[in-house]
Amino acid sequence: MPLGICDQSSAVHLKVIVNGGHIGKALGVKDASGQCICTMQLTDVIFPAGKVEKLESDFFNLTNRLQDILNEIVDIQTVVATMESHDKNNILAVQRELIALREKLQECEEAIAKGAGAPNVTRTLPIGKCNHDGLLKVSDPVLVKLNWKGSDFKAGSWGKDFAIGTKSPDHYWVFPLNKDERTLENYRLYSSYKKLLLYSPVREYSLNISNDPKCPDCGQGAGVVFFNGSFYYNCFDSRALCKADPFSMRISRANIEDQDPASFNNWFSYKGVKYQDIDLAGDEKGLWMVHGSTLSNGKLVIRKVHPDTLTVGTPWTTSQSKDMASNSFMICGVLYATKRKNSTHEEIYFMYDTNTSQERNIKIFMEKPLPTVQSLNYNPNDQRLYMYNDGYLVYYNLTFMTRTPKKIGDVPATEQHQALDAEGQKSLVKRESQGIASKDQPNSDSNQQQEPVSVTVVRRETMREGGHIVASQ
Repeated sequence: MPLGICDQSSAVHLKVIVNGGHIGKALGVKDASGQCICTMQLTDVIFPAGKVEKLESDFFNLTNRLQDILNEIVDIQTVVATMESHDKNNILAVQRELIALREKLQECEEAIAKGAGAPNVTRTLPIGKCNHDGLLKVSDPVLVKLNWKGSDFKAGSWGKDFAIGTKSPDHYWVFPLNKDERTLENYRLYSSYKKLLLYSPVREYSLNISNDPKCPDCGQGAGVVFFNGSFYYNCFDSRALCKADPFSMRISRANIEDQDPASFNNWFSYKGVKYQDIDLAGDEKGLWMVHGSTLSNGKLVIRKVHPDTLTVGTPWTTSQSKDMASNSFMICGVLYATKRKNSTHEEIYFMYDTNTSQERNIKIFMEKPLPTVQSLNYNPNDQRLYMYNDGYLVYYNLTFMTRTPKKIGDVPATEQHQALDAEGQKSLVKRESQGIASKDQPNSDSNQQQEPVSVTVVRRETMREGGHIVASQ
């Protein structure tokens, strides 16, 4: 029966040949209208010829594409090799140019030093001496390492013991704040620079020696310094000063109360930095405190601090707002304030000399690895500036101007200031002026309080003896 012809009386089974030579069966019937309806059942296909043809086509396409890519790879390798060759040559050229520029810079500095009336340049000065005319420039930053707690601990402070003739001259300290960027609790001491680099401390310390959840002996803010074997800092949640001896585990405390007390609890901190209302600093002349105050409307205020009694001297009040400065440091009794220029540079823009009660604007740029300067500390023992920069430890070498000879007729400015003597008692030091102060000299009434400061000192000492905590008032 021909294919497609159906018998009227019964269904017809046909054998047909389909694509690929395979045999299948077809079943056909006629409906009421006479149309033939067929269904076909194929036997199992042993070899998928269609799929093979498709895979064969895909294989050739992929082969061609891979070949194109291998041509591109060869081209890229050639370009990279050429760039590497050029880059090596450029590095050598840049190195030669840098050497030549350094030589020219040295020649210029020597020429300036010989020039009449020009500021003289000196790189090294006798330790502890102030026979210079102030800061001239700051070196490129030296990035030492990340702090021992890690990159999450952005705020903190670090450096060396800055006391002249300190009993621990080689000790480095690193004091990261907790993640709240407020609480000063755990720190490490290192016996040498090598130990610092190896994260190998003498030991790790905690200010919370009483294990109190409120940590009354902790500090707040990154204004901490290490002076003659003890840490000095702003006590937590107060305007008091604290002193912590890491070797005896003794903590002393003194409340500071006067007519214009220091601000605290983030009232007048530095711009972009939290809870650094009270910033401790050190230089050739001893221990200092820089803070803001209410009566001065947040201006930078400088006070001398006695390291044994924690009593403070008469304030010098500057014309600069503390919350406009990014940080500050002291050198030879001179306050230097910084401000953010951009994410890569700071500018030392202001100085106040407590020796003469005079201030002026300056412009010295500092490069910084990261945007925020959390703390700055000057060390007179190595004449370096230590920066805690968003969790990283950085230092700078400083260059000063040599002191120019005084001209005939020059007279010192009037200075009258109450200072603390070696026994913690107040003595009045006067320097009489032989002439009239210049009109740009700050008024002594506004910049320096002459009345005695009323200071209430409350000492609380906490120490660990054996396994017990001993406190005394």
